[in-house]
Amino acid sequence: MVSVVGANAEGMTAIVDGINDQGLYVGLFYFPGYASYADATKDNAARAMAPHEYGNWLLGNFATVEEVKANFDKVVLVPVVVNAIEQPAPVHFVVHDRSGKSVVIEPSDKSLKIFANPLGVMANSPTFDWHMTNLRNYVNLTATNVPPIDLGGVKLAQFGQGSGLRGLPGDFTPPSRFVRAVAFSQSAIPSATAAQTVLQAFHILNNFDIPYGAVREVDDGQMHAEETTWTSASDLKNLRWYFKTYDDQSIRSVDLAKALAAAQGKIRLIKMQAQQPVNDVSTAFQ
Repeated sequence: MVSVVGANAEGMTAIVDGINDQGLYVGLFYFPGYASYADATKDNAARAMAPHEYGNWLLGNFATVEEVKANFDKVVLVPVVVNAIEQPAPVHFVVHDRSGKSVVIEPSDKSLKIFANPLGVMANSPTFDWHMTNLRNYVNLTATNVPPIDLGGVKLAQFGQGSGLRGLPGDFTPPSRFVRAVAFSQSAIPSATAAQTVLQAFHILNNFDIPYGAVREVDDGQMHAEETTWTSASDLKNLRWYFKTYDDQSIRSVDLAKALAAAQGKIRLIKMQAQQPVNDVSTAFQ
């Protein structure tokens, strides 16, 4: 029996961001305007499942990206309504394994399509191949500061650090976040230990944290503000899933082996929401 740990959604037993005990990770990403599911028919009923359950199926049956590639379309995703959002969940999927391989799976034209993901990066709409093409608009970016230039005897130097990434998009749209994720992940200097790598991953992910109120939408006269509900990182070698939440930025971890032993074969829930402690160090003199 395969064991799984990760975040669920809307009180359902559907993992939308998690790992299994074989070192496979699956994440569901919002895909509005592009997700296209097959019609439910008598012919596909035995292979049909809800989109929000596809991550469970992948984590529950496969250990590697190669296995996923060989079997990803053995099931059919059909438009099962999620009550909390009053529609089928419009999602696409990213899969990583402990070897470093990654693929993206997208429901398009009422079927599933799979893409190699050599950079290991994922975002929301539009389609993954569009995001990869859009990267060509940013081939000038570099982590190295640009040198001064001479214009007719006038020497122009950069104002400060970061001149190589001048022009990196900083907004919260999925295309901009995809480009930032590539820039920061590709420029990351490898860490010596898993613990250091986890901290580095969260520093990178801080660049995508949406402060409450920075992204808003008005619907029927009501203002709705976005926020980053949780942020996670996965250690696929040591089988640990790390997370922090909007109200508690301290990093917490779930060791899959320990959780499995404590759960005793049952589906168990760990509360993610907590209140960030603020430590008063006013008199903590050295």
